[in-house]
Amino acid sequence: MYSERTLKRGGENMFNYKGSFIIEYTLKALTGLRIGGSKEQFEIGGVDNPVIKVEVEIPDYDGNGNTLPQGAPYIPGSSLKGKMRSLLEWLNGNVEKMINKVKEDKNIKDEKKVDKAGGACICGECEICKIFGTGDAERVKELAEKGIDFIPGPPRLKVFDAYPTYETLKRFKNALGENIFTEIKTENQINRLTSKANPRKVERVPAGAEFKGTMVFDVYKDEDKDLLKVVFQGMKCLEDHYLGGYGSRGSGKVKFKDITLIWRPKEYYLGEEEKERKLFENNQLNEILKNLSEKLNTL
Repeated sequence: MYSERTLKRGGENMFNYKGSFIIEYTLKALTGLRIGGSKEQFEIGGVDNPVIKVEVEIPDYDGNGNTLPQGAPYIPGSSLKGKMRSLLEWLNGNVEKMINKVKEDKNIKDEKKVDKAGGACICGECEICKIFGTGDAERVKELAEKGIDFIPGPPRLKVFDAYPTYETLKRFKNALGENIFTEIKTENQINRLTSKANPRKVERVPAGAEFKGTMVFDVYKDEDKDLLKVVFQGMKCLEDHYLGGYGSRGSGKVKFKDITLIWRPKEYYLGEEEKERKLFENNQLNEILKNLSEKLNTL
């Protein structure tokens, strides 16, 4: 597939799995949270915009013997990962780079330029592409022909679904009733000339709900450890933005708390579990960002 010259290049920079960072966190909804689900689950006359929910109950979902009931809301890992990537691309100038690239490419039709310019970065060379992945196979092939050092390699970050804590489920039950996990927010669109209201019902997870989640950051090169800081920067950006829909109308403000960072070298997975290192335990984002470089230097 690739030339012998391409495969031989690399030297000390060849990909070699070294271990994984485990990021465990609690995500608190400071305002109502709405991540959309399927309308097919709702009857005629129901809410216009349901939130995503688990289809079946999950026994021992938290490792403490508790069951997540059918219909409980959750945060898809794809929603969290996608939002963090989008914010980081704005923060690091990737969006501007994509716009300029599209402007210069005469082969892209005018009607396609906005879609191309607004898409995720596909350069395959920047920090964002290495962390979150490059979805353009042709671009990866181009980089591979230059040499194995130039390909981004596997996406470093995996973001798993986050489920409500058992304490949150109990609060829902006490405040809302058995197997009720959401609130219905009614919004009105007002006609400027007639003052006629056009009401719509929006389903949200109530403010105060907390979700437990995990991210895993794989390390294939020594310099990958420096990319870990970008992940925490993305989490910080999200706190001043919003997760899910209707953010400009008050929904989706969140905060990360009780963050634990664990380093598991590859020896851990080969049976030497004592090699695990806990770098932070139940810390806040600012504390981790302030001291992360110092902690990584001890590894």
